Amino acid sequence: MSLLAIAVLLFIAALVIFAIDLMVPSGGILVGITVCFAFAAVVVAFRHSATAGVWMLIASLGSIPILTWLFLVIWPKTPLGRRMISAPEHPGEFVWSDAAKSGNANALIGKEGVALKEMIPSGLVQIEEKSFEAFSETGPIEAGKRVRVVRLDVGRLVVTVVREKQNDAPKFEGSGLDRPISELNLDSLE
Repeated sequence: MSLLAIAVLLFIAALVIFAIDLMVPSGGILVGITVCFAFAAVVVAFRHSATAGVWMLIASLGSIPILTWLFLVIWPKTPLGRRMISAPEHPGEFVWSDAAKSGNANALIGKEGVALKEMIPSGLVQIEEKSFEAFSETGPIEAGKRVRVVRLDVGRLVVTVVREKQNDAPKFEGSGLDRPISELNLDSLE
């Protein structure tokens, strides 16, 4: 058998071993053997003649992009490739908080609920018999106060206090601000 025939057989063996590597996960061992066989084919071809060696080198280097394309594009579409490569699942709407329990966190915007605990500035609110972590946009909120969801911030509910009346401004008891000036016994500033 001539050296050229041996070189061609080594090259074909390299291609067959690469094809086997596509079907049998070997952790790169078969790819290493493929490279060794291709290198041996080039060496034997150069021993036959310089022209045969150059053509074998061109064939070996030219097969790299073709084999890479087969591995990356065609193989995942084969039955074996589909079994070995799982398709990623679509995550749906991304929410970082427990507002995802409601199914659609955006549907909670505008809904009213009750602060379960004091919110300084975050805490728990109950909306439609479900409790959610929420953040107060307007500062501390006492437990039991009615709140309204105004928006989502990184998936967390942002709430404000629902004002019962327009004159429901906070009062500062004992500070003198809620008493008439005549009761304060202030000396004249003049």
